[in-house]
Amino acid sequence: MNSELYQKTFFTIIFLALIAVSFLIVKPFFTAVVAGIIMSYIFHPLYRVIHKKISNKNIASSITSIMVVLIITLPLFFILDTISKDAYTTYLLSKQKSVSIQFTDNCQPAEKIVCKITSSLAAMLNKPQVKYYVDTIIKDFTNKITENISGLLLSIPFFLMNVFIMLFVMFFIFRDAYILLDKLERILPLKSKYRKHVFKRLNDMAHAVIYGSIIIAIVQGILGGMGFLIFGLPSPLLWGVVMIFASLIPYVGSSIIWFPAALTLILDGYVNFKTVLIIKGLLLILYGIFVVGTMDNILKPKIIGSRSGLHPVLVLLGVVGGLKLFGFIGIVVGPITLSMLVAFIKIYEEEKNKTKS
Repeated sequence: MNSELYQKTFFTIIFLALIAVSFLIVKPFFTAVVAGIIMSYIFHPLYRVIHKKISNKNIASSITSIMVVLIITLPLFFILDTISKDAYTTYLLSKQKSVSIQFTDNCQPAEKIVCKITSSLAAMLNKPQVKYYVDTIIKDFTNKITENISGLLLSIPFFLMNVFIMLFVMFFIFRDAYILLDKLERILPLKSKYRKHVFKRLNDMAHAVIYGSIIIAIVQGILGGMGFLIFGLPSPLLWGVVMIFASLIPYVGSSIIWFPAALTLILDGYVNFKTVLIIKGLLLILYGIFVVGTMDNILKPKIIGSRSGLHPVLVLLGVVGGLKLFGFIGIVVGPITLSMLVAFIKIYEEEKNKTKS
């Protein structure tokens, strides 16, 4: 008995130590691994279609992985190319305006208030003390940008390694998904009906969170593009597509697109003494906050909660808490973790009731 107890204790200690060390090894690439799992889940229907036509799993997984990379990178390439061209054009136009514009000469009788504000601002900026503070702010801002750029350059190798790991994980999950799930289900120390319940809950939650986030991003992109069309901004279709991608970014979301656009309208109206543009810019900010921005808070708990059976409060806590703890992947990991906790609590309650009876 003592020998058996010793062996069990020794095995348990070694097993827990290996789990802890393995976690520390994987920890730097945890985000890449989870991202690979999420991407393989999203595009697994595409893999199934390709695998029906190509029986070889390795070839089918390779083709699917390449297609995933193209689906993600090609739209981003065209978007970034268009944005850079538009930004350069805007820069040249603003430079010409700043050189040629004469504030006092352009004043119209109906725009005296705007002219007075502009003249007051120009006079204030010409004061030596104000100039000193402005120069200091610009210098500090430039130094921070330089530091961030150098940090970004140093992080490129690590970023490429993360991308490689993500693709590697994605390839093998495409190929061996059912084998991995079967092994995971067999080693789970639960009764057969509970294992099925847990895996069904996991699948429902993952489906709701992942596809729910994509649906919400598409809705926000469409609404954002409509806002650009309503307020007369150029390329509403392009910026709507950009906002779909931006909506997936935690905390900032689509506001990273519509807020600078609104500020550009306000600035353009201010420089050219066009009150209409200033009003449009302010209305776009209100539209972005109350129409585009609120969609995430309204739709996410409903879409995720209805499919997963998780209470909207737990969904919201899972998303926000997951973001804080895990970063971007926390959008998925947080709600799934809480959903698993609810499932295990139900199993515990059922077993407890059986014991009492």
